[in-house]
Amino acid sequence: MDGVIGVCLGRGNPARVFGLLRPSGHADNRVVVRKSAYKRFWEARFRTKRGAIVAIVLLQAVVLGLGWIVTFRQVRHATAEAVQDIVLDENVRVSEWLVGQLAEGVDGPLEYGSENWSMVQERVERVQLPGDGFACLLDEEGKILCHPDLRRLPSLRGDVLGHMSLTTADDEGDLMLGSAPRAETVAGQLRFFLGGTHFVATRYVPELGARLVVHQPEAGLVSLSSKATFVVGVVAGAAVLSVMGLTAMSTFWVMRRYDYALEEINRSLEDEVERRTHENLRARDALIMGLAKLADCRDSDTGLHLERISRYSCLLAERLADIRPEIDEAWIDRLRLASSLHDIGKVGVPDELLLKPGRFTPDEHRRMQAHTTIGADTLIAIRRELGDDDLLDMSICIALEHHERWDGTGYPLGIAGERIALEARIVALVDVYDALTSWRVYKAAMSHEEAVAIITESSGSHFDPVIVGVFRSIEHEFDAVRMDMHGDAPSCPVVLAA
Repeated sequence: MDGVIGVCLGRGNPARVFGLLRPSGHADNRVVVRKSAYKRFWEARFRTKRGAIVAIVLLQAVVLGLGWIVTFRQVRHATAEAVQDIVLDENVRVSEWLVGQLAEGVDGPLEYGSENWSMVQERVERVQLPGDGFACLLDEEGKILCHPDLRRLPSLRGDVLGHMSLTTADDEGDLMLGSAPRAETVAGQLRFFLGGTHFVATRYVPELGARLVVHQPEAGLVSLSSKATFVVGVVAGAAVLSVMGLTAMSTFWVMRRYDYALEEINRSLEDEVERRTHENLRARDALIMGLAKLADCRDSDTGLHLERISRYSCLLAERLADIRPEIDEAWIDRLRLASSLHDIGKVGVPDELLLKPGRFTPDEHRRMQAHTTIGADTLIAIRRELGDDDLLDMSICIALEHHERWDGTGYPLGIAGERIALEARIVALVDVYDALTSWRVYKAAMSHEEAVAIITESSGSHFDPVIVGVFRSIEHEFDAVRMDMHGDAPSCPVVLAA
C-alpha cells in the first residue's frame, strides 16, 4: 500500500512519479567536456551539408594554393635558367651576324672620330636587341670605341671594359674581357659594380681592329622571365580555380546523391520501425483489453461495460479539451484504452464478495476497496517490465484513484480536488453513470434521468463540478450511447457462439 501511494501522489515527470530516476552516479549521466575552439570550429563546419562542402573547398584551396606557390617558384626558376641559356645563345648568334654587318665597307682599323668610325657608330646605334640589349665595340686598350649612347654621352669614351672579369657560360673560369680568345665567340656574365649583371657575347673583329661586345642586361632577362612566368601563373591559377569549382560541384553532386540514397534508406527504416511499432502497440492494446475483459467478466453481464466506459470517457474528454490544454488527441486515445482497466483489480476479489446482492459489512467493504490497489500494483508490475509507457502511467492512476471523491472522502488514498488525476475524475463519473444504468444480479437498472439526477446532486462532493457541468451539457449523448450499447440479458460467451 505504501509503495502504491508513493507512486501516485507525485505529479509531473512520469519518471519521478514512478521512481525510475537513476542515481546521480549512474553511468548514463553525461559529463560535459569543454572542447577546443579548433574542434568546435570544424564540428560546426561539418554539421550541415553546405558547411561540409565549404570546408572541403577551403581545404582544397589551401592545398592547391601551396602547390601553386611551390610550382610557380620552380617554374620561375626553371624559366629564368632557360631564358638565360636562350639569351646567351642569341647573343652569340647576334655577335656573329654583326661582325659582317659592322665591318662591311670599312677599310682598316677604326679610329675614334674618323669617317669609318662614324659609319660604324651609326650601324651600332641602329642595332635593336630585345630586353634593352645593345652592342658596342672596344679598342685594343679595352676602351669603349662605339656605343649606342656615345654621341649623347661622350664621357663613355673613357670607360675601360677590357679589364673586367668575364665568367664564361661553359664554366671554364673567369677571364679578362679584353684578353678573350680572338678566334672564337665567347659568352658569359659580366658584372658591373653599379650597372648590375650583363649577359654578353664577345668576338674580336680583325677588319675593324676592335672587339665586339653584345650586351643583354639581367634586368631584361628578369623582364622576359616575369612575362613568361606570369602567363604560366595565370594559366595555373585559372586551372586551380577550375579544379576547385569542379571539385565543389562534384562534391555537391556526390553528397546530393548520397543524401538521396540515405533518405531512401531512412524512409524505408522509418516505415519498418513504424510498422513494427504499430504491430507492437496493437499487440499491447490487445493484451491489455483482454486483461480488462478478464476482470470485467467477474461482475458484468453484458460484455459491453468496458466499451461503454471508453465511449463515455472519450465524450467527456473531447468536451473538456476546450478548457484543459493537456487534453489532446493522443491523450484521448490513451484514455479510451486506459479507462477500460479501471476495475482490473477485481480479479483479486472473491466471487462471493463481488457478486453479493446485499450490503457489505465493514470488513467486506475494506476488502472490496482493495481492488484499486490490486489493480495499480498489477499495472505497475507490467510497467516495470515494459519500461516507460504513457498508457500504463494513465492506467495506473485511473485504477488507483477512480474511487476517490472530490471532497476527499473516497478511497484508497483519501485525496481531494485537483490532487486526483483528471483522467481518474472522468472515469469516476462515467463508472457511476454506467453502474446506475446497468442491470446486475443484485440490482435493477435505473433510468437515464434518475442517474443524471444522482450525479448532479453529487457535484462538488463526489464529482468534480466542472466535469459534472460538461456531463450535463452532453447528457443526451450519454443516453444515446446507453441505449445503443445496453443489452437486456447476459450475452452468450464467444466460444459458445462460435
